[in-house]
Amino acid sequence: MPTRHLHLMRRRAIYYWRGRLPEPLRRVLGRSHLVWSLRTPDPRLARHRAKAFTAAIDSFGVSLMNAPSKFHPTKLQVRLALESIFNTILREGEEERDKYPYGQSRFDPHPDDYKPDIEDPSSDSYSEEETEALRRYDDRKSSDPGIWESVWATLAEKNYHERAFQFLSPELAKQGIKVDEEDPVFIRIARDATRVIASAYKINYERWQGVYNSKQALPSFIDQKYPLNMPLVRAWTSDLRRDEADFLSKTIEEVCADFSKLRQKNGAGPKTLRDDEMARRYFTDLIGNPLMQDLTPEMAEQFPAALLRVPRYYGRGIYAKLAPSEAIKRADELEKIVEESGPIAWPIAFHGRVLTEKEAKERCERMRRKTANKHLTFFTSLWRSSLVPRSLRTMNPFEGTLYRKSAINDETAKRGTREPFTQSDLDALFSSPVWSGCRSERFRSQPGTVVLKDWKYWCPLIAYYTGMRREEVARLRSDDFDILEGIWFLTIRPSHDRRLKTKASIRDVPVHSGLIALGLQELVESRSTPGPLFPELRATGAYKEHGEQLGKWFREYRRKCGLYDPHKDFHSFRHTFIKRLRDSGAPTDLIGLIVGHEDGSITGSVYGKQVSMTQRKAIVELLPDLNLRAIQATTV
Repeated sequence: MPTRHLHLMRRRAIYYWRGRLPEPLRRVLGRSHLVWSLRTPDPRLARHRAKAFTAAIDSFGVSLMNAPSKFHPTKLQVRLALESIFNTILREGEEERDKYPYGQSRFDPHPDDYKPDIEDPSSDSYSEEETEALRRYDDRKSSDPGIWESVWATLAEKNYHERAFQFLSPELAKQGIKVDEEDPVFIRIARDATRVIASAYKINYERWQGVYNSKQALPSFIDQKYPLNMPLVRAWTSDLRRDEADFLSKTIEEVCADFSKLRQKNGAGPKTLRDDEMARRYFTDLIGNPLMQDLTPEMAEQFPAALLRVPRYYGRGIYAKLAPSEAIKRADELEKIVEESGPIAWPIAFHGRVLTEKEAKERCERMRRKTANKHLTFFTSLWRSSLVPRSLRTMNPFEGTLYRKSAINDETAKRGTREPFTQSDLDALFSSPVWSGCRSERFRSQPGTVVLKDWKYWCPLIAYYTGMRREEVARLRSDDFDILEGIWFLTIRPSHDRRLKTKASIRDVPVHSGLIALGLQELVESRSTPGPLFPELRATGAYKEHGEQLGKWFREYRRKCGLYDPHKDFHSFRHTFIKRLRDSGAPTDLIGLIVGHEDGSITGSVYGKQVSMTQRKAIVELLPDLNLRAIQATTV
């Protein structure tokens, strides 16, 4: 059962300590967690003992880490250390050779490379030129690959190992392993390192003489003593399968395109594909377009932070037709203007747009973590797909890049969440010109005597009385309405041009009597042929949604009427519907059935569909009527 102590748990009447062991203890005990009886049913005594036990475990783990001679590296760790030593020697040799000009070998005589006849270099009786010449000669000899090849060949022949520790210790230290030069295991590893170093200097000497061949590789005994036969590291070897080689030779842009095609084939909608395209664009512009073989975890780790610098309004207004990196620079420029200490005469002209102080601050806002996670999920999903060879899926560089839910919730709490409309909000909205009478079709926000019962009139009313999503309202069709059990209702089903958010979105919603009283049924019956109920609404925006036009109009209309609230938008009608039904005592599972919410329970997902239309109608009628007053106006 849960307790207030992190590692405390109870089985029957006795308390136990349970926790993850430190790395050194995991190696010794061969287990990742430990459960230990505290031998008491008293919770206070159990908490006291658990704290003491936790402190003892942590202290013991630290002690074991400071005594590394008792712990030996794995074969993989030794293999990686020896490979690093071998490659470092060859790389440094090539870098040394690259310093010499075209046509000149390391062994060609050079006028400055002579040994002056000096008996005591520290004597003041010799000139600075002679002393410098001796220093150059000593430096040349100390870096001569022939000398080092001879020295290490002798050490390997005599089975000496002491000098290898200067190479081995730093490499194992990178993996958190301290070397005990008296430990027989480390002595054996050092002898292997001596042979590897001797082989590397031999190859280095051959290359200085112009000899390059395929035999210049890590000694074969390394594969015998420290084999790479684990699935996780198989891709690090040169023995790649064809599918691995093909995948690694592609750019990340090509792989992203292939993944988008795969998602489209599996039924992904236009909105998902648009998000996929944006994720690809963000990565290639902000991080680069490397080959998959060159993609590193460091690149993947840089991506989340880079996303949070992209302006929230990217692609719109002052950020239209810009690359993400260009938009970031423009946002930084605007942010610098806003943060200037001196007085600024607002509004200002900025890249062809006139911005008020409030608008400028809004345009400085950056991408939110929740949005960033949407783009990061594209790459984590890509690496789990069939496009990635199975042997490479365990090496996902994007693993762990998603922002934690707690961080997203904190961010949401700071900026505020979407809120439902209050009664005063609804009274003010539905008393505004669209419903009470406007000047004309062109001037809908100005008071007048004309009431136009078009999509601007009906869509907010339908959203209030049904709790439908914005896109569901905008895509309503005249043939979505029907009668069952004497009740007029609308049915929401997917079609060739209408996608629903979830499977639970497929539902039947009774029409509220308030909508019928306002004349919605007459509007539907006036349509002679099946088709869109609001044909004026067109697919617009990045995702080609009909609701985009509706949402934009609703936002601008409220601004003109002085009713705008940044925490309330068209989706707030759905919140209002749910809240008012819940406040009226309606069961939560039935509310979810009407609004199309997912319900993981058997009761909701199976038996909820058996709720009759009469029962649903009773739930919907619990919603308070708006009671729009009779309007003396000309209806067009």
